[in-house]
Amino acid sequence: MIALLDTNVLIRFLTFDKGRKYKRLYAFFESLELGEMKVELKLIVLFQVVFVLKSFYKIPKKHIANSLLDLLKYKGIIIKEKKIIQRTLGLWHDKNVEIVDCYLIACLEKDTQNLLYSYDRDFDKFKINRKEP
Repeated sequence: MIALLDTNVLIRFLTFDKGRKYKRLYAFFESLELGEMKVELKLIVLFQVVFVLKSFYKIPKKHIANSLLDLLKYKGIIIKEKKIIQRTLGLWHDKNVEIVDCYLIACLEKDTQNLLYSYDRDFDKFKINRKEP
């Protein structure tokens, strides 16, 4: 069995939605933090959370990055490519670069043989092999 986490659950938790569901939600995340429960966080959901918090809730990106980095420490939250995602969020926190570009950088920077086809010259600031098609 696989248990997945949806965007709206993360949004409610990260925005401290004090609705009547919050007590159960807080207990749910407490059990995830302790590893008593396990859920998988898909990358698409993580990126959707970033988009919603930034665009709709107008939360500063540094706060979003810090909150998500803290969440990734929860023993019960499983995410594939965890180190890449941590690097992505760290880059996004520190640099004036979009989150998807940070993900591409994090994916490519470890291997000097990798190549990114892009017209975006901002990648040249990083140790990325970029080539225009």
